[in-house]
Amino acid sequence: MLILDGQQRFATFILLMAALRDVLGTTSIDGKDDWIKEIDRRIYTRDLVTRQTNIKIELNREDKSYFERVAIKGDTTHPSRNSHKLIAKCYLFMKEKIEEEVKKHGSVFVEGILSTIRDKVMLIRIEVDNDVTAHIIFEALNDRGLALSVADLLKNYILSISGRRIEDVGQMWQDIVDQVGDYNVVRFLRHYYNSKYRLVRKEDLYKELKSLYDERNVESSLETLRRETEAYSNLSNPTSEFWRDNEILERLDDLRFLRVEQVYILLLGCWARLGVSNIGEFRRVLNSIVNFTFRYNTVCGLNPNMLEVIYSELSTKFRRGEINVDDILSRLRKASPDKDIFINSFKEMETKSSALAKYILVKINDKLLSEEGKKEIQAKVRKINLEHIIPKRPSSEWISYLDSKSLDYRTLVYRLGNMTVMLSRMNQAIQNKSFEKKREYYVKSQLPLNFELGSFQEFGLDEINKRQLTMAAIAENIWNL
Repeated sequence: MLILDGQQRFATFILLMAALRDVLGTTSIDGKDDWIKEIDRRIYTRDLVTRQTNIKIELNREDKSYFERVAIKGDTTHPSRNSHKLIAKCYLFMKEKIEEEVKKHGSVFVEGILSTIRDKVMLIRIEVDNDVTAHIIFEALNDRGLALSVADLLKNYILSISGRRIEDVGQMWQDIVDQVGDYNVVRFLRHYYNSKYRLVRKEDLYKELKSLYDERNVESSLETLRRETEAYSNLSNPTSEFWRDNEILERLDDLRFLRVEQVYILLLGCWARLGVSNIGEFRRVLNSIVNFTFRYNTVCGLNPNMLEVIYSELSTKFRRGEINVDDILSRLRKASPDKDIFINSFKEMETKSSALAKYILVKINDKLLSEEGKKEIQAKVRKINLEHIIPKRPSSEWISYLDSKSLDYRTLVYRLGNMTVMLSRMNQAIQNKSFEKKREYYVKSQLPLNFELGSFQEFGLDEINKRQLTMAAIAENIWNL
């Protein structure tokens, strides 16, 4: 029987049973051998003559062998595809959780989970005579209010028009899913459409995507989509094998720190037209987008809804050859906050995100090092600690000092001017000590971001404001367009 919908749930159920079986095999629980035999009977059958095992659900040709190896033998070694890694991750996650519960509750947990599977798991089976009828039923379920994603619906439609090519088309779709990941397919589809055609509302996305495919072009259209998934996945999760350019890798990593997604609409369009043959031009666009994002989103917090309009318009025009890279950069400069707006926003900025704070402070520190001609000791985000000068958990000495200034530490602690970066060992040594004691370490620091701290006799609101205004001027120079 061919399963149209529910393959992942079936496969996950099989992996759950396999994990339970393999945990039981390591215990001394009474009756475990009988339980293991019963579980195996539900995972696979065994030929009476050849003794060959036949698993009860067969995945696609790319995943079939690996899934069977995990489900039958518990062997998660040597995954060769992203989908294999997800299969292994699912099995190992459930195995770990089951081990924890079996250690705590023994056979009581085993009886409980098996009883739940027997009594509460429900399977709805609808048998049809052909693929088309199956896909009609599948789409009808969505019309009756059952939650299906745009990706589910598009896959259903594409398979329904693929005829005898259903297996090949299904594999092409699976390749797309493997590239971007299950949870990112809908996001990719929307960004792809907005990048190539026009801006579309979420509620209209399926209708617009569906109009791109018919019986004659389904494979060629999917192949076009598949080519763009590789670039898209390497925008959000960049690899050196794809980009082969350290500056691009660093700038894409910057976007991950800034936690933005809309930019991929424009970047995907630029890559589609420029590709490897014009990597320098792509780098120009990427640098400007990072700086624009930092100014517009991160610091000034301007309306993000306008960005989809801008990015979609620029991408679609660029793909069609109506504008060039200079036109893109000019449009971004026009939409970017000017110097005064940026500095006024930056000098008041605060953040509870340690990752974002470290990113900003390291960039400023590296700029200062570069100006001193000391690039070789530039700090790296993952090698240093974020230091709150007024601590997040201040000592009684800090509280007394701040009270004498009529200051509440909670209004100051997340200001950028109250933060710096330190080498890990120095940061651990000072923790929530008084400023007088902390200053001794700031003076010893090799990082120029800390030099000014050594000149302060005390540290409160005035010093935070002074530091942050100085940082704002440096940031304006770093993240300029």
